[in-house]
Amino acid sequence: MTRHIGTRLLALLIAVILCMSHVLAANIVREEDYEVVPDYSQMDAETAVTTYLRREMKLNQAAIQGILANMEYESDFSPTAWGDDGTSYGLCQWHESRCRSLFLFCQENGYAPDSVIGQMRYLEQELNEDYPELLTYLQTVENSAVGAYNAAWYWCWYYEIPAQREEQAILRGEQALLEYLATVNVRNTGH
Repeated sequence: MTRHIGTRLLALLIAVILCMSHVLAANIVREEDYEVVPDYSQMDAETAVTTYLRREMKLNQAAIQGILANMEYESDFSPTAWGDDGTSYGLCQWHESRCRSLFLFCQENGYAPDSVIGQMRYLEQELNEDYPELLTYLQTVENSAVGAYNAAWYWCWYYEIPAQREEQAILRGEQALLEYLATVNVRNTGH
């Protein structure tokens, strides 16, 4: 009789252990089960901008290359760049009132104005509130080399508005087209 109780107890114990292992396995957190939030402060500016545009703003590669080409011309990806005799600042060289708005936005939202994340959050807000047509264009631009050219041209023409706007829009469009092709080539060849 003791042996029978021992066998039943052992079977019960095994059943409990198996149930517990299934419960534990169901509660294990796997990387694919949660969203990994990137630490933008640990990335170089170009990588952080690219990641933000893809991840947070859901833009395709053509739109991203268009924006990157403009940022390269404006600031060489330096979030601390000052230009136009100290009246423009940051990745996009926000000028005068837009520069003041960037600093105010960062102050009100707990970002350092010289941080890429602060500037990207401001850029996103500015696009949503002040440039919704441009944002819609970027969200729907064809993901191709021609789309990259067009995205850079539109960004320059409607957002940056530099001196010699027509010439700059063409130069930046060409830069975006070449970078798009290089990116696609790297992806396709693995190099």
